[in-house]
Amino acid sequence: MSDEIAPNAKPLPVVLKVARDELLSSWLGRHARFYGVSGSFFAKWLGLGDIRLTTLDYRLGLEHVARLTEKFCCDPGVLIGMTQISTLNGQVSNLISRGRPQQICYPCADRFAQDGAEGAVPKHWSKAWRITCPACGLAFTDTKEHRGSRATLIETTPFDDLWSEALAGEQIIERYLAQENSAEYSPIAVMQLLLVQTWKPIAPDREKPVVGWVLGTLFPDFDVRARPIKRRVTHAAIASLPIEFRPALLAGLARVVADPQVLRHLRSATLLRGQRNFDRFCQEANFASLATKLSHQ
Repeated sequence: MSDEIAPNAKPLPVVLKVARDELLSSWLGRHARFYGVSGSFFAKWLGLGDIRLTTLDYRLGLEHVARLTEKFCCDPGVLIGMTQISTLNGQVSNLISRGRPQQICYPCADRFAQDGAEGAVPKHWSKAWRITCPACGLAFTDTKEHRGSRATLIETTPFDDLWSEALAGEQIIERYLAQENSAEYSPIAVMQLLLVQTWKPIAPDREKPVVGWVLGTLFPDFDVRARPIKRRVTHAAIASLPIEFRPALLAGLARVVADPQVLRHLRSATLLRGQRNFDRFCQEANFASLATKLSHQ
């Protein structure tokens, strides 16, 4: 390690200001760059052991909190609040992207740089139900498919015609989470239902069906575009869905919530191998009475 700080220094001589809604790993990573060392070396020097900084966003032990509180002279509650741990229980954990965030808000990133927090990564860049930045309201940009481009999602998604409905779906999730899961129904279960895999004929004169999804019954173009990446389109991990498909999923959520009766049509178009999952998510969504009627048709 460089000579700027001794291995036994307590606390750190310089502590950087936390950016708005910043992830713990992002904050620690900025410190590592400030002191001119790698993230893994910095973690060991802090006494955190041989651990990746990003792991702390999801697994922050009491011993980690104690070491960080000592080194940074900060409130342990603040440290815990910078992680994703509070979102890992129940259905919400299915909506948090791990690793490098799929989305970025470049205007906010520019402001971070201007405020001396260049490279800061806020928690909401990992939220797989967002298509717009909650800080400034602008559309996110895809960090994976459009590297180096600042074109926003609304400019690059093939489902731009569904944007207004997708915004409604985004707000449905936000309201649900703000109510601390006390809503009458679960929109997260509805999203999982829409990603249940089914099989569909590709043309009336073809007997062999091809893979599709419940959402494709609402928006047939979804099936066509999703088939090449079918392994990433699963109800078991909504966060793995590429962000360019997210507007279609959110728009589908908005339609089902606006008119739950549409589930009748969706179920009838779902072949038997997918109906079990369809009915299960209907129950989890708490559309209980309708799901019961559907299953007896």
